[in-house]
Amino acid sequence: MRAFLFRVPEGLELLEYLAGFAERHGIGKAYISAIGSFSEATVAYYSFEEQRYVPIEVRERVELLSATGNISLLNNKPFPHVHVVLGRKDGSTVGGHLLRGVVVLAEVYVQEVAGGVLERRPWKHGLTAWDIEG
Repeated sequence: MRAFLFRVPEGLELLEYLAGFAERHGIGKAYISAIGSFSEATVAYYSFEEQRYVPIEVRERVELLSATGNISLLNNKPFPHVHVVLGRKDGSTVGGHLLRGVVVLAEVYVQEVAGGVLERRPWKHGLTAWDIEG
């Protein structure tokens, strides 16, 4: 198992960078944590009734107070699944499933997880999910 600490270059989109990082390092299963700042972001709330992510646009610089998630495989490629809490200038927060985050500063921790391949598969409600243990 390997662990990585790194900074994402300014101006890049976080999820794209994480997917590329995982591909370059042969990571197929890992835990992700990050802090920093975005110049803008799109988070989402999943509507089970509509079976889609409802986007919430954040068009201001925000603090990346917390990002947590994982990397597994989707269609045989590394897929980062990340949820975030973002802090606004007035101290309010917005959070949800990260769809897009343009990095000002992002310090990231990636911890590989031992064991076999972990792959996302179609699940109910229009989502993908891992198999249940056992």
